[in-house]
Amino acid sequence: MARTRSQQAQSATCRNKTSQRKRSLRHHNSASLQGSNLQGNEKIKRRAAKRTKPSYLERSRFEVERDPNRALRLFALPREIFDKIINHLPRDAEACFTLTCKEALHLLGTASWASFRGRARLYGLQYGSYGSLVELLQRDVPESEYCPRCETLHPPLKLPRDHRETKWTKHCMGQLASIDYWPQTPSGGYSLVWEHILEAFKSQPVSSDARAPISLFDGDFTFTQGLVNYRLCSSAQWVDRNLILTQEHRVRKSHSQTRTLQAADITSLPFRVCAHLSTTNAPPPKNCRSRKTVPNSSLLTMAIATAFPPRLRQGVQQSSISPDPAGAEIKDDFTWRCKSCTTKFAVRYEECNGGEIIVTAWHCFGKELWKAQQFWTYLVRREGPTLGRAKRNSEYWSVSRSLPDFKIPEDI
Repeated sequence: MARTRSQQAQSATCRNKTSQRKRSLRHHNSASLQGSNLQGNEKIKRRAAKRTKPSYLERSRFEVERDPNRALRLFALPREIFDKIINHLPRDAEACFTLTCKEALHLLGTASWASFRGRARLYGLQYGSYGSLVELLQRDVPESEYCPRCETLHPPLKLPRDHRETKWTKHCMGQLASIDYWPQTPSGGYSLVWEHILEAFKSQPVSSDARAPISLFDGDFTFTQGLVNYRLCSSAQWVDRNLILTQEHRVRKSHSQTRTLQAADITSLPFRVCAHLSTTNAPPPKNCRSRKTVPNSSLLTMAIATAFPPRLRQGVQQSSISPDPAGAEIKDDFTWRCKSCTTKFAVRYEECNGGEIIVTAWHCFGKELWKAQQFWTYLVRREGPTLGRAKRNSEYWSVSRSLPDFKIPEDI
């Protein structure tokens, strides 16, 4: 069937429109391709921009010439022989080589470090081949200790008399790592961590008659707080195979010519023996998990007040003093005990040189290591606005526990 002229004209216009559409699409695609190429070139240019090298990769000409490692025979070898020697080294040895020698780092670069980063390190740990770069550095610093929690090298743990708690202590060792409520001043302090207890149990005697002192826990320092001088003497020994930490708190007037020491001078410090016994008058902190506020126990305040003569008890709240403290006044060696932890203490008053109060506390850590870990959690103070009942352990929240009795050193 022959087409009419009108049909032929319509088909021609349709073909023209289709060709125009194809041309416009081709033009659009070519323009977008050129734009993407331009953007890609810009990205390539951006990526090609050289970054500044880290400081450990940059060396001045003076440092290069003065480097004593350049005189080693290894670096005097031809580069081909040097590379063949390096190819025989395992990855950790090559990484150690570049970490401890700048000349080797300049020649080899940091390619060996990639095996100790991210997924490559985790993959290597599954097969026991790769570890951490910090562990490799420990080979050259053998006196340091590697901490897997914070991925760094720590200096050796100091003795309690020299150790000071920092903001990283609990982050590194855990929330129950340290007893931090004893004084820590620039002139001296005492900070006990769980690792000290572990170290002491390594030398636990077999016989129950052995009572040799443990020099690890020795400490003696004095500092001035307000109008009083505070002295803390610490020692430890094995008593009936129990680890007993003895702390002697001595408080006296800084200037004995002013006036005699009174009970209010001690109770207003505040003064603390353990996590649950303190003379603080601060209100209980607000806790979002507990509506009921519990005031501080007055046991320590009562024990200190009853050790003073009646004429020196002025300034102490009557509610903090027992109505019948005769039993505590008659016996000078009366021993008090905390209901929530393994702590005993005795209070003695001496009238010489303006008066001095001596509070001797004994903290027991048990005979076995698992028992020491349990007693340790009772002695660590924990208080905070978000802690629940199971986590709190302070003078504002403590529970009565059934704890075994222990003997105290006889020479104190």
